[in-house]
Amino acid sequence: MRSLADRARRALEWLCRATAIVLLAWLLIHTILVRRNGVVDQATAATLARKLAQWSTSASPSAVHVRLDHPPAGRERDWLAAHPGAGTTVGWSGSSLSPTALSVEPRVDPARGADASVAAPNAAMVELSDTLGPLDSVRAAGTGARIYVPKVRRMVDARIGSVVARAPALDSVKLRRLLLIGRAGWEVKFTLAALEERGWVVDAHIAVSPKSDVLQGKILAIDTAQYSAVIALDSTAGRYSDRIAAFVKQGGGLIMWSPAARARGLAALAPGAELGAVIQDDLDVPPDSAPRSALELVPITALRQDAVVLERRGSDVSIAAHRVGRGRVLETGYTDSWRWRMAGGSDALDRHREWIAGLIALAATGGYHELAAAPGNVAPLATLVDKLGPATKPVRDALDTLTLTRWLFGAICAALILEWTSRRTRGVK
Repeated sequence: MRSLADRARRALEWLCRATAIVLLAWLLIHTILVRRNGVVDQATAATLARKLAQWSTSASPSAVHVRLDHPPAGRERDWLAAHPGAGTTVGWSGSSLSPTALSVEPRVDPARGADASVAAPNAAMVELSDTLGPLDSVRAAGTGARIYVPKVRRMVDARIGSVVARAPALDSVKLRRLLLIGRAGWEVKFTLAALEERGWVVDAHIAVSPKSDVLQGKILAIDTAQYSAVIALDSTAGRYSDRIAAFVKQGGGLIMWSPAARARGLAALAPGAELGAVIQDDLDVPPDSAPRSALELVPITALRQDAVVLERRGSDVSIAAHRVGRGRVLETGYTDSWRWRMAGGSDALDRHREWIAGLIALAATGGYHELAAAPGNVAPLATLVDKLGPATKPVRDALDTLTLTRWLFGAICAALILEWTSRRTRGVK
């Protein structure tokens, strides 16, 4: 009767023999599949440049797959996109790449600067920088963020995780005048002062009484050749409603305080079809942290289908905008912003002026002229999909054919040698 050790050695020998046969079959099947489907070579963002040179010279894989933790540079991306034309199928994957886009628009503002609009996932951290270094950072809300950059160099980068969008910043705006219309009062007085302090040239029509008006400047034809925007503070602007409507449809900007939307001719231009009940202020001092929280508000309600909410106070819409023809209309529900300027903190005057300037910049139009710009990449992930097609599933087998063949051959040899050694040591040929 055979001993337990002898039976164990025989079982080991059979296991080694079966292992060698299975590995030989696996190698045969793998070779057949490679011949039929071709070799899938792989690369990462770190090795892509070296692999591209290899694929274009010494190697000719039928398919390649690139695992990306950040979008490749433009040269590498375009080089990769050229491979399908040479018969190489290209696939890529990158689950950590965030969809993002960057737009840098010169601001229609005497202080110049630019507005950087970044599309990014909700709550993503957006880091803005130019050629000199970091500019600002903000957490995206909703579908992105908008950042005002007072002084910007020729190129702006927006980083969201590992994705960097790049856009040129061009100061190509030619400013025109503003036309302000409203009844005499504190709001007209300090809105006009804020605009002129900012550097705007303002024509104004101020109604003092039903039979008495004060005109500042010579009010010219209301068209885009003369004015960048019209500011309507109340229903006094209704007398210009037809001309304002034509101005906006031609591409002009209209910034209206909610009371102006009560004028019949201007109501059709407003982002909101109705106005809510007036929320009176309590004459509290506007706090530095949220100065507009203490102002009187006429909420904007019944928003039109294309209207965009720019600001809310609680659940009430306080600022909204939409397009009319080729122009933009912005409506604000704050009716006594002068209180912020007069009763706010030490920097209230500057912050009120900047806020008014921001409203104007969102709607006003300017004369633009083309400037040469360095190439950018304003939407890296979208450009990658456009060049290479949608992302594909990563290739599971990370070993190339040569490496896999070496490992299988080594394993087969080891199994056969182990079986042969066991048989010889127990005296079996």
